[in-house]
Amino acid sequence: MSDAPYDRLAAPESADDVRITSWWWWIGRNLLSLYFRSWYRARKVRGKENIPRRGAVLIVANHMTNNDPFLVGWSAIPRRAYYMAKSELFENRIQKVAIGTLGAFPIKRGRADRTAMRIAKGLLARGECVIIFPEGTRSRDQRLRKPYPGAATLGLPENVTVIPAAVWGIQEKHGPSRVIFGPPVPKEGLEGPRSAQAGELALRMMAAIAALLPAIGGPAQDPPTTLASMEDE
Repeated sequence: MSDAPYDRLAAPESADDVRITSWWWWIGRNLLSLYFRSWYRARKVRGKENIPRRGAVLIVANHMTNNDPFLVGWSAIPRRAYYMAKSELFENRIQKVAIGTLGAFPIKRGRADRTAMRIAKGLLARGECVIIFPEGTRSRDQRLRKPYPGAATLGLPENVTVIPAAVWGIQEKHGPSRVIFGPPVPKEGLEGPRSAQAGELALRMMAAIAALLPAIGGPAQDPPTTLASMEDE
C-alpha cells in the first residue's frame, strides 16, 4: 500500500494537514483506556469540568514520559485534542499513521520549529483543543523544568483558554497514574511587548502546574522562576 495519502501526516504545512479520523479516534480512545487502566492503573481524572466543551483550549502539562501526550489527550475526553509529538515518532510507517490520524503533528526538537507553532496556532484559530508541554522535553528527575516562552505565545490570544494539567505516576512502571486539570491560567495584567507577556504567561503556567501536583501525589515544589532557551537543551 502506498504511503502517499499519509505522507503529509509526517510533514504537515498547516492545520489543514492535521487530522483526527473519527472511527480511529473512537477505537483509539478505547484502546488507550484499556492500556492506561490496566498497565498504568490510571485513576479517575480530576478537574475535567475545567475544560471548556467548545472553543479554543490550550492544555499545558508537565512532561516526564513519551506516554504523556496520549495520557493527557485520553484524560481530556470528550474533547478531541491535538498535540505536538517529537518528529522521530513519525519515522515509522505504522506509527506515523496511528498517531497522525489521532491528532498528533511533529515538532523538531532542539530548535524553534515555526511550522509546528503555525499549525498549533491554526488549530486554535478554528476553535480546537491543543496539548503542549511548556518544558519542551521530558524531566528525568520529575522536577519541573524551566518553560519556553514560545509555547506560551499560543495562549496569549483572548479567545484561547489556557488550562493547566498535572500528571503523576506515569513515570513508574505500573503507576498508578493520575491526571488533574486546573482552572484557567489567568492572563490579566500581562504587560509590555509580546515576548515579555509570553514569558510571564509561561511562568504562570508552570506555577499552576506546580500547585496541582500535590493533589495527585506529586511532590510540593517551587515552580521555575526563569525561562528556558535553546542553550538549555
